[in-house]
Amino acid sequence: SAVVCIATSPHPVNAAMPKIVIVGAGCSGMMTAKGLAGKGHDITVVSSTSYFEWAIAGTYSLTHPEELHKAVAGKIDLPKGINVVIGTAVSMVDNQVILQDGQAVPFDALIIATGLDLPLFRPKVGQSWEDRRKEVTEVGNALRKASNVVIGGGGTVGVEFAGDVREVNPSTAITIVCSKDRALPYLNDKYRAKLDKKLYELNIKVLPNEKVQEEEYSITKKELRLSSGQMLHSDCFIPAFTRGYGAGWTGLANGSGKIPVNSYLQCETTKSVFAVGCSTKSVFSGIPKIEGEAKTVCANVLAFLKDAPLKDYVDPMPTAVQPISQKIGHNTFAWVDPDQLPGPAGACFRYCGFPCCPLFICWPLALCGVKICNPFFCGYCCSDPEGKGTMMGLKMLLHNTGKMKIKMGTAPDQQQMQ
Repeated sequence: SAVVCIATSPHPVNAAMPKIVIVGAGCSGMMTAKGLAGKGHDITVVSSTSYFEWAIAGTYSLTHPEELHKAVAGKIDLPKGINVVIGTAVSMVDNQVILQDGQAVPFDALIIATGLDLPLFRPKVGQSWEDRRKEVTEVGNALRKASNVVIGGGGTVGVEFAGDVREVNPSTAITIVCSKDRALPYLNDKYRAKLDKKLYELNIKVLPNEKVQEEEYSITKKELRLSSGQMLHSDCFIPAFTRGYGAGWTGLANGSGKIPVNSYLQCETTKSVFAVGCSTKSVFSGIPKIEGEAKTVCANVLAFLKDAPLKDYVDPMPTAVQPISQKIGHNTFAWVDPDQLPGPAGACFRYCGFPCCPLFICWPLALCGVKICNPFFCGYCCSDPEGKGTMMGLKMLLHNTGKMKIKMGTAPDQQQMQ
């Protein structure tokens, strides 16, 4: 069973305080917890692991296991006054979250922030640091030696990962197996052409309208059965598709693991339950989207506990109906789609490329070494923001949590992988 420990504030908890429980300590849970800190409530965060791993670095860490520690914080670091319980939530009974070891965590308001279920690219629920480190090391070493790599899933993660594999293993055969008719099927014709061209240049093959009939990764030679009945050889098989969202344990989720919510991001059937990053309002797991949901839920949970009116969730980026950017590897190529950004930001990306970068903003920052403001981050003036300059800018987020201010590079027990 899960090991449970509690890190409390230096002040005794006031039993009269309303109890807010947040299940999940990834981006959604951490943003929400920090938004509620200092508001005069008894707040508990339930995390299935004792460490935090930055999800954005997932594909890079798998191909650069020696740098996994850079994407990890050795503890769930939250403001004083917030309790942290290490354990795995398995059910919800009345107003209690039940953990795997049988412990019950009572709540007056519950926030589900369990995010996407994406094994291997993120730690498994309850996975220890030693097991996580061993897994990433074994997979990373195998990828560098493999002569044939099969990637299951042609979404954002699968395409980014294919580029990362190519960077560390220039000679291996790489095949992306897609259930749709192509990789990144949501792209318009212009970006489909960009993707096809880059995958061709990198000698990455796409096998459309197929599924690998396995869900677990494999780093040994294997014949994979496809949905068509054909067999496909691989030295390494890496599934890069999600298993849905992780709220199924609540008994409130739909078939994809999302919590059905109203316009307040409040569960439709259980009004004391709210959701961030895993509700039916969650379009995709972009940081700006999650930040907006967290802000709304923080305000509405506090209002709910006071019997005050709740406010509707307003999407902070309504123009973004698909991922704003796409990386192919972390040193090869990337683009930002200006059409997914709000008007001023989209215009800036499209028209302020080299050499038309704002004279008193981008150029001074670029000369001072701020990589995200290199003159080519937005590409060339009046053209699409893409290429290695754009890649360098996006790479700034690889081991940087931005406004979340989580100190990474502090992996448990040791600072650097051997």
